This record gives sequence, structure tokens and C-alpha cells, in this order.
Amino acid sequence: MGEPVSSTLGIKLGTAVFGFAGGIVSLAFVKDLSRTQAILAVFVGLITAIAITPMIAEWTGLKSAGVENGVAFVIGLCAMSALPAAKNAVRNRIGNLGGTASQPNQGDGGAQ
Repeated sequence: MGEPVSSTLGIKLGTAVFGFAGGIVSLAFVKDLSRTQAILAVFVGLITAIAITPMIAEWTGLKSAGVENGVAFVIGLCAMSALPAAKNAVRNRIGNLGGTASQPNQGDGGAQ
């Protein structure tokens, strides 16, 4: 029988725990965060690990619990620095295809 959270939401407990741990460890590499920013960084690491770890495990074919937990930890650790870079890469790619992604969107601070 599966875990209640896993059965209901499709979230593996190991993925959530290791994604959370990665988010916590990421705080050691960032200075001068407010308490709110630190909580947000851990939350982003957790949510990103929960969302992306199963996709990476499926894509690579590496589906053992140990590998998935390691991937979740690394994603949680790197999420706050990797997501802005990924967002800019997607924006640039769409812009190169003739889209309108080069226009600033709400929430990105007007950065180009």
C-alpha cells in the first residue's frame, strides 16, 4: 500500500524530503537573505524537485529510489540559481523564433 501523500498527490516522500534538504543546504551558499527569502528559496527547491525529479528519472531511465533521491537533492540545491537561467534561455529561444517573449512579463522585475 502506498503512502497517503504519494497515493493522493503522486508525490514520493523521498523526493520531497531530499528536495527539501537540498533547498536547506542551498542556504549555505547564499548570503544576506531575509528570513522570508530563505523560506522562499527552500520552498522553490522543494517544489522544483517534486515537479522535475520524476521527469528526469523517466527521461534517463534511472528509476531507483537512491538515484531519484539524489536527483531531488541536486534539484533542490540548484533550483534558485537554475530557474532564472532556464527562464532566460526559454525567453531567448522564443524570441529567436519570432515570438514576443522578449517583452518583460509581470513578476520578472522588467529585466531583459
